[in-house]
Amino acid sequence: MSSTFIYGLYILIWPVITLGVLVLICTATYRDIQKARRNNKDII
Repeated sequence: MSSTFIYGLYILIWPVITLGVLVLICTATYRDIQKARRNNKDII
């Protein structure tokens, strides 16, 4: 494998990792909102 291919793959993997973290945060926030609504509590 050439170093250009490895470098390109390294750069392209970061958006995938960032998207995964964003989905994780959004999912956790959504679950917290649902849990707060069930218990009639504020989020903040």
